[in-house]
Amino acid sequence: MFVKVALAAAAVAIPMAAQSCEASTAMASAKVKTSKSCRAGLSSAQASSARAVIRVGDQMRLPQRAQVIAIATTLQESNLNRYAVGDGGRAVGLFQQHPHWGGSRTDPAVSARRFYSRLVKVSRWKTRPLTEAAQAVQRSAHPNGYARHEGRAARIVATLSSARCGGA
Repeated sequence: MFVKVALAAAAVAIPMAAQSCEASTAMASAKVKTSKSCRAGLSSAQASSARAVIRVGDQMRLPQRAQVIAIATTLQESNLNRYAVGDGGRAVGLFQQHPHWGGSRTDPAVSARRFYSRLVKVSRWKTRPLTEAAQAVQRSAHPNGYARHEGRAARIVATLSSARCGGA
């Protein structure tokens, strides 16, 4: 008899959990638009990472130019994959940061803050070509690779920052 009661209780709990999950999902959808048009042609995971990078730029009160440089850098370094690993396993995360950058390198917000903190120390970063500004921070083996992502990065920042997509 004890088993029957436990099964009956489980049968009641499962539909309630499903309803709770659906309600949470609906509330989350209301806060951040995730439709294809609000992902700027990115996968959901990429768009989430890009939003984190943009949000940190906003929190640091940096101009949109900084966000475009950051997004172009992540497109070149990891294709906006926060779990990317390169350089023989030493470089990880969106920005492919090495161990000397510190811990939590796969956390988009932490790695973005580190990138921006170094970017703002670069002389004339606001007016330099994107590739020069990004390379001054990253010191990449492929310094000219950033330029090809500038247009796409600008579109991503504009789309994800727009009011209709839950941006500023």
